[in-house]
Amino acid sequence: MRNVSLVALTVVCTVLVVGYASASAEAQALSTPDGALFLTIDLQVDPEKVDEFLAMMIEAAPDTRARDGCRLFDIYVDQDNPGHVVFYEIWDSKAQQEAYVSWRQESGFNARIGPYMVPGGGGLTYFNKVDG
Repeated sequence: MRNVSLVALTVVCTVLVVGYASASAEAQALSTPDGALFLTIDLQVDPEKVDEFLAMMIEAAPDTRARDGCRLFDIYVDQDNPGHVVFYEIWDSKAQQEAYVSWRQESGFNARIGPYMVPGGGGLTYFNKVDG
């Protein structure tokens, strides 16, 4: 009986360890590729206009996601300060992201969002991936 218990315990522990390792490998597979451009755009939006601003951004998001080189485009809103909006983007290259920004500028889109901004945002930050 003792041997059966030990075998059962060994099987359970093995399943737990393998299951944990599989979950870690699965999470790792979701990591973005090395060499991609990671950036955040940190904005402070007029609290009285934030709903209108977000509606405009959500409407524009599919065009951004469809641009050549765009891997990810997400919009985040601070839980405690809804006027604090952060865009998280991943692009294949900085050149593709800059071409996208030029397209938005030339189309007049950036001028349309200007009136929603208030001082306090952190601006644009580019990141290098070091692990993941």
